[in-house]
Amino acid sequence: MKNLFKIIDILKKNKIMTKLYEFIKKYPFYIILGILLLIYTYQTVSLFYPINSYISDEVWYAPASYNIMTKIFHLNINQTVPFPSGKDLTNYFNLEQPPLAKYIIGIFIYFLGYNYWVWRIPSWILGDLIIILSFLITRKIVGNNIFGNIAGIITSVLIISDPNIWVMHGIAMLDIYAAFFSLLSLYYLIKDDIPKSSISFGLAFSSKFPGALLIFPLLYYIKGINISRIKRFLYVVILPLIIYLSLNLPLIIYFGFSSWFNQSFLGALEWDITSGHIVNAPNQISLPWQWLLNIRPFYLGTYSGNNLYLNNFYASVNNYIMILWLILTPLIFILKDKKVTVSYLYPLSIYLGFFLVYFLGNTTIFTYYITDFMPMVYVYVVSSLFLLGLRYYKKEINVKTN
Repeated sequence: MKNLFKIIDILKKNKIMTKLYEFIKKYPFYIILGILLLIYTYQTVSLFYPINSYISDEVWYAPASYNIMTKIFHLNINQTVPFPSGKDLTNYFNLEQPPLAKYIIGIFIYFLGYNYWVWRIPSWILGDLIIILSFLITRKIVGNNIFGNIAGIITSVLIISDPNIWVMHGIAMLDIYAAFFSLLSLYYLIKDDIPKSSISFGLAFSSKFPGALLIFPLLYYIKGINISRIKRFLYVVILPLIIYLSLNLPLIIYFGFSSWFNQSFLGALEWDITSGHIVNAPNQISLPWQWLLNIRPFYLGTYSGNNLYLNNFYASVNNYIMILWLILTPLIFILKDKKVTVSYLYPLSIYLGFFLVYFLGNTTIFTYYITDFMPMVYVYVVSSLFLLGLRYYKKEINVKTN
């Protein structure tokens, strides 16, 4: 027992330990968030690093990223694994999708080589950053106090436990990029940093086109800010468009404007409103209203040669949270909080966009598309319920004191 007291006394006198204790006491929620991220990252790397095979649409995005780096930017890259067999991808650039995610994947491939685990690293990083951003946004909306911190941790835990985000952040597909930059745009918007929100918006639809639908909630929020119409137009249209065109400039130079416009812009529009994006698997199609019941969750297989083998990777929907999100729609009118409202409209705009492409003719829609907006759904659900609870709590306190 005496030895125990001696150890405690030594630790108290140790300046490093004292500072560590003070940090933990001052920032307990950061410590909790950090522990959650360490566990999440460890589980991610443990599961996805050893898989030496293309997973699902990695068969398109990894070769396209490699081709962009080697053919457009003329970089020498050691191709340590072959392209998927049975597919002629030597000149494939995936022009029907925006280029930003493929640039990021390509940068990692350039520095670390063309390998399965390499092109997944950016998704792992973005998955962690989404958890951090969701914590910060929720806390900003609820308040920088104990309630806001608890709400932020709850949001983080819900995102960590989401089956769709889990599998999509583990592999090299575009949706996690769109999710991150959309969330980043929301983060800067509720901080009233309009230029950075506008830039992030441009990055979101430069990753995947559903991000373009954020233009509507962005305009809604900016209309309430005392700035000129010219500045509003600049932030909502011009600046994001400059971001998009700047990122496409290498493709425009390589292919020529006319060819790029036909293949990338018009081709993308045609792709988004056309059915038939999947072969021999119609049972994977899940329409936007079916996501509410997690009907036909998309399964992501691994490839051996040109054969697709199924595994336990399912892009399942947390349909209970999605239903709750829609049920809580009246809270935007009850709370009348602009930050809460825009946190609802951001995911709603993308969700309704998938209804739009369905009615325009695209019936091949899948559950993994919800990754684009699902982190923002959690932000709204948690923050709106906390704010409602706090409003009721304050009213009860006022009644008792009076």
